[in-house]
Amino acid sequence: MVFCAFLIQHEWNSMIYLIPFLNAIFGWSIISALSWFLFHPRTKKNFFIIELQGLIPKKLPEWGKHAGSYVSKNFLNINKLKESLLAPEKLSRISLMLESKVDDFLRNKLKEKIPVFSMFVTDGLVDRMREILMKELEAMIPELINTIADDLEKSYDIEKLINEKLESYAPSYIEEIFKRQAGNSITQLKIFCAFLGFVLGLLEVLLLNYS
Repeated sequence: MVFCAFLIQHEWNSMIYLIPFLNAIFGWSIISALSWFLFHPRTKKNFFIIELQGLIPKKLPEWGKHAGSYVSKNFLNINKLKESLLAPEKLSRISLMLESKVDDFLRNKLKEKIPVFSMFVTDGLVDRMREILMKELEAMIPELINTIADDLEKSYDIEKLINEKLESYAPSYIEEIFKRQAGNSITQLKIFCAFLGFVLGLLEVLLLNYS
């Protein structure tokens, strides 16, 4: 009995020195498992009462909706763009730009295209024609902006386009990009967790030997 107890005690004393290595393997394995579960299983799997699916394949449709909504509200909001263009200071700048183009057309380009026109056109007539044209154009600008903006909003649903684009990416493609960009960082994290597990294992061995 005493001999058996000695063997058991000796075997236990030998086994405790495996603790640092087991802890290191556990630290490495837990990070490997977490990174694997980011993308796998790619489709929903049922294990008895548990449903498993990788975090990114599971959440990708939801993230697509959020990303599309955020971009359409904050970056490519057609309504905000329309409001900005219809602001008085923007309309004033557009009018000044058009007035400059109209004046150049009446004084120079029209005479180049129709030389005989210069024989009958005076500066006063050009000013009058520019004034009439600008009144018509200034009345048309807001309507033109509204029409173009409405057509864009109907033709391009930014939220839907971004959502569909993200959903079209295969999880395997995203995983490939992730490994390419974050592969080294994941490996460093595995090494750190393995080292930390090893150190903690050494502390456990010391406590067991001196307890």
